[in-house]
Amino acid sequence: MLKTFIVEDDPEQLATLKQTITNHIMINDFDMEVTLATGRAQQLLDYLMAQPAVEGLYFLDIEYPGQTLNGLELATKIRELDVNAKIVFVSTHSEMAFLTFERRIEPLDFVVKDLGPDMVKAKVEKDIRVAYERYTKQGAISKVMFSYSKGGQLFNLPLDQVLFIETGASRNKLELHLIDRLVQYNGKISDETVAHPELFRVHKSFLVNPQMLVRVDKQHQLGYFENGETVDIAIRKMHDLLQLIKTSEWSIELS
Repeated sequence: MLKTFIVEDDPEQLATLKQTITNHIMINDFDMEVTLATGRAQQLLDYLMAQPAVEGLYFLDIEYPGQTLNGLELATKIRELDVNAKIVFVSTHSEMAFLTFERRIEPLDFVVKDLGPDMVKAKVEKDIRVAYERYTKQGAISKVMFSYSKGGQLFNLPLDQVLFIETGASRNKLELHLIDRLVQYNGKISDETVAHPELFRVHKSFLVNPQMLVRVDKQHQLGYFENGETVDIAIRKMHDLLQLIKTSEWSIELS
């Protein structure tokens, strides 16, 4: 979900901007939400510092009279905390636009309020569409994929659909356990270990997607998945798996 943030110190303009954005999201059924609409710049900064890995669209003014942060300073800090931030300035201070380049803020747009409510609304709605399109394309590119070949055809699917790979009953046969189905294809588990370094060899017969584990039973040497399936974990592999879970800070129950 693309989170949207608004910082505007004029209550009436804040309400109007929030309504414009909310309506456009709803009409287009975008996977977005207005997460925070506030008149206080520090409130947004506090939110970002408490919520790691936020990827957002930000509508900011330039001046916040009486506040510690102005819009340019806030945008600079946003860029540090959210490297993929899409920042739109909505302000009467058009003469400040060049400073956004000087500070390397790289805004998506600079909307001048003096253009009038209709033009401002149109530009804000266009910025929402552009930001959402870039967000969805960026997500598609960054998503890690898993590939396998069956019947001479290559299949690609998101890695987060893969639970584990198991050696089949027949020689050079593999069983790919996905969230919603089981796929059998020709291959060697040793080759898949090399081809997919994101997966972890927990046993001679099992290659797992460690991020999809929900629980690891150290005593009985078993790994559990959300759908109830389990895999055996070799004694010599348990230590390395636990270290990987700890280092990666995954939310996996250890018992």
